[in-house]
Amino acid sequence: MKKTIKSFQFDLNDYEMKNQSNDLPFDLKSAKDFLSKGGLTTSEVLALKKIHGKNELRSQKPKRIYNYLLELFKDPMVYLLFICGCIYFFLGDHSEAAMLLAFFFLIIIITIFQEKKTGNAIEALKSISNPRALTLRDGQQKRIAGTDIVPGDIVYLNEGDYIPADSHLISSINVEVDESILTGESVPVKKEVAEELLSGTTIVNGHAIAIVHSIGQNTFLGRIGKIIDKDESNHSRLEIETSLLVKKLSFIALGLCALVIIIYSLSNHDWIKGPLLGISLAMAILPNELPAVLTIYFAMAAWRLSKYKVLTRKISSIENLGSINVLCVDKTGTLTMNKMAIQKIYSNDQTIDLSEHLETQLPEIFHEVLEYGILASRKDPFDPMEIAFSSTGNKYLKDTEHLHHDWDLEKEYPLTTQLLSVTHAWKGKDSNGFVIGVKGSPEAIIDLCHMNEGDKNKIQKLSDDMASNGLRILGVAKSYTPDKKLPAIQHDFEFKFLGLVGIADPIRPGIKESIAECKNAGIRVVMLTGDHPVTAKSIARQIGLHDPDNVITGVQLDKIPDTELCELIKNVSVFSRIMPEQKLRLVEIFKKNKDIVAMTGDGVNDAPALRSAHIGIAMGEKGTDVAREASDIVLLNDDFSSIVESIKCGRKVYLNIKNALIYLFSIHIPIAGMSVLPVIFNLPLVLLPAHIAFLHLIIEPASSIAFEGDDPPFDIMKQAPRPSDEILFNFDLWYASFMKGTILFLSLAVVYLISLWRHQGEADARTLVMTTLILSNTFLIFLNRGPNVSILNNLTKKPNKIVIWIIITSLLLLIAALYIPSARTLLSFSFMHPIDIAICILATLVSVGISELSIFIFARKKLVNQ
Repeated sequence: MKKTIKSFQFDLNDYEMKNQSNDLPFDLKSAKDFLSKGGLTTSEVLALKKIHGKNELRSQKPKRIYNYLLELFKDPMVYLLFICGCIYFFLGDHSEAAMLLAFFFLIIIITIFQEKKTGNAIEALKSISNPRALTLRDGQQKRIAGTDIVPGDIVYLNEGDYIPADSHLISSINVEVDESILTGESVPVKKEVAEELLSGTTIVNGHAIAIVHSIGQNTFLGRIGKIIDKDESNHSRLEIETSLLVKKLSFIALGLCALVIIIYSLSNHDWIKGPLLGISLAMAILPNELPAVLTIYFAMAAWRLSKYKVLTRKISSIENLGSINVLCVDKTGTLTMNKMAIQKIYSNDQTIDLSEHLETQLPEIFHEVLEYGILASRKDPFDPMEIAFSSTGNKYLKDTEHLHHDWDLEKEYPLTTQLLSVTHAWKGKDSNGFVIGVKGSPEAIIDLCHMNEGDKNKIQKLSDDMASNGLRILGVAKSYTPDKKLPAIQHDFEFKFLGLVGIADPIRPGIKESIAECKNAGIRVVMLTGDHPVTAKSIARQIGLHDPDNVITGVQLDKIPDTELCELIKNVSVFSRIMPEQKLRLVEIFKKNKDIVAMTGDGVNDAPALRSAHIGIAMGEKGTDVAREASDIVLLNDDFSSIVESIKCGRKVYLNIKNALIYLFSIHIPIAGMSVLPVIFNLPLVLLPAHIAFLHLIIEPASSIAFEGDDPPFDIMKQAPRPSDEILFNFDLWYASFMKGTILFLSLAVVYLISLWRHQGEADARTLVMTTLILSNTFLIFLNRGPNVSILNNLTKKPNKIVIWIIITSLLLLIAALYIPSARTLLSFSFMHPIDIAICILATLVSVGISELSIFIFARKKLVNQ
C-alpha cells in the first residue's frame, strides 16, 4: 500500500522518509491533492507511529528504584538510622541492629511509595500539558497532542500556535513566524506557500495549512541537537521559607546532639553509647518530613485539580491561589458558552430574529449581509463568530449564488487596536478586480463607510438596542475595486454599509452561583471584554457583577492617567472594548493597589498580561499555545467554575499544609524532650534509636498522606483571601505547635517520673512513656484540623478515612509491640498491666483536654480582639 507525494513517499510495509535532508523539491500540487483526499487514515497513522515513535526531542526516562534510593539518602533520618544499625551490628548487638535496619527498610518502602504517588501525579499532568496540534485525519479535523504527530500529517496552524514538526506550507494567509528560538532574530519571518516551517517556532500572524515531513529527532531542531527543557520546578515562597527553617533547626539539633554526647559520655564514661544517644536526638529533633510535605501536597493538589479539567503548569503557583482577591476574566468562552449563533440580522431597515424564523428560506433582503460577513471570515473558520457566519450561511444560502467556495483570498487586513475590523479581499474565477468584505464593531464599520451624522446616529442606536439584549453586534460592509493592486490600508476602499448582525453567546450554566461564591470569598470578579458597552452591561447584570452600569471602555482607558486609574479601578468591575494590550496595563494597576490578581486569556497578545498576573489562567479549548506557555494554570474546559474550584483547592492545600506542620512540630517536641530529659538529670534512658524509628513509621504517613486528603472547613469560601504577605510559620502556627507539644511533653515527663517513683525500672518507664506518646499521637492526628480549631469543631467535621486507618494501624503496632514477646524484647518494653494502661489513658486524656482548652481560649481571645 503506497501513497506518493513526490517528497513524501509512504510505503506502510517498508516506510522510508525521503525528504529529511530536503534533497527533493516540494510538490505543492501533490500535497494539495493529498489534503483534498482527507489526509492520513487511522491505520496509516498507527503504522507510521511504530516506525517513527513519538514526536519529541528527548523522552524523559522513568525513575528507577536506584534513583529513589539516591534521593532517599539525602534525608538525614535515613542515613542516621542506617549508621545506628551498623554501629549496633559491629558492637555485637545483632538483634538491635536487625530491628533498626528493618525500620530503615520499612521507611524506605513508605517513602518510595509516597514519591511514586507524587511522581505519577506529576507525570499524569505532563501527559496533558504538551502543545496541541489540529490535524486532518480520516477526512476530519482532530485536535491531538503534539507528540502524536507523524510524518505526512496535515496540520492547521493559527496565530499563536507552536509548529509541532518540520513541515511545508500548503496554504498560507499572511503567515509570519517567530524563528528566534533557532536564529536569535526577533523579527518575524513572512512565509509563503511551499516554504518550510520549522519545529519549535511560532505562528505570530495569519493562518496556515501544512504537511509534516520530519518529526522528533529528525527535525532541524533535533538534528542540531538543541534540546528545549523547561524548568517548571521553580521553588515557591513556602518551599524557600521551609528550607531556611530546616537549616536553622538542623544547626540547633547538631548543637544539642553535641551537648548530649558530651554530657552523657562524661557522666557515664561511655563513649560508645553517648554518640548513639546523640544520633537518637538528631533523629528526634530534625523535621526531615517538612520538604516532603510541601512537595507531596503541591503535587497532589495539582493532580486533584486535573480532575476538574484544570492543568497546573507551575505547581509552585498553587500557594498563590488562596490569596487571590481580584479575578480578571474574559466574557467569551469563560462567562459564556463560546457557542455563538447568529440571532438577529438588520438590513435595509428590516430586522429578522432567526431564533423565531423556522423556515429554511431566508428573505433575499438579508442575503447580502450574510454573504459579505462570510467573505470577511476564513474559509475554514476557527473563531466561534466566524463559525456562526459559516453555519448560518450553509443553512440559508446553500445552492445560491451568495456562497463562493471557489474564490481565492488575496489579502487579509487584520483587526488592530486602532480599527476593530477584519477585511478580506477575494478574487473570483471570472473577475478581473477584487471583491471586498469587512466585518467588525459597528463603530469601525461606521468609520470605514464614512457615514453622515444622521445615518451614524441611526446605526448606533440600532446597535445599542440589539446589544441591550446581550447580543454581540458586528457591522458588515462591502466594496469592489477593479485595480490590479490592493491598497495598503482598509480606509482606501470605498465601503457600502450592508447591515448589522447580532450574535448570541449563552451564559454558562451555574455562572451566577460561581460569581456569588467569589463575592462571599472576598474575591472581586472583573470582566474584560471586547464587546460593546451595552452588551457588557447586559451580561454583567445577568451574572451578578458588582455595579454593572459602571463601565470603562478601551478608548476611555487610554485617556486616564495611572494615578487616577488606581482609584477608579477599585469600584469598576466591567471594562468593554478592551484590546489584549490594555489587559497588561490593568493587571499592573491592580498590582500597584496591592491586589493579588488572577488573569484569564487566550490569545498571543494576552501573554504579557498572563505572565504579569500573579496567576495567569489560559483557556485550553480556544487558547493559543503561546497563551498556555505564558500561564500558570490552564482551563481545559474554559469553564469559570473551574477557576473557583482552583481557588478553593489553593485555600485547602495551604490550610492542610499548616495542619501537617502543626502536627509535625507538636510531635517532635515531646520526642526531643524525652530524649534530652534523662540525659540532663542522669536518669534511665527512655527513647533509643529503635523507638524513634518506630515512631517515624507513624509520623511519616500521618504528615504526608493523612492531612493532604483532609476536607476543608465548610466555610472556607466564606473567608477573606489570605493576605499575600502572610508567612506560613506565623504566631498561630507556633503557638498551636508549642502548646500541644509542650503539654504532651509535660504529661510524658509526669508519667515517666511516676514510674520511676514507683520503682518500676527502666523498661517499665519506657513502656509507659511510649504507650502514652502513641495514644496521644493518635489524638493529635485526629484533632489537628487547624491552629485555632477546638475539639468541638473537629468532632463535627467529616471523618478522614486515611486518618482513621493510620490511627488503627498505629494502635495495632502498639498492641503488637506490647503483647508479642519477641517484639517486646526487641524494643526493650515490659508487660503492660491494667493499672499501667489506666495511667497512660488518663495522662493522654488530661494532656489532650488541657491542650484543646488552651487552643479554645486562644481562639476566643483572638475573635474578641478582632
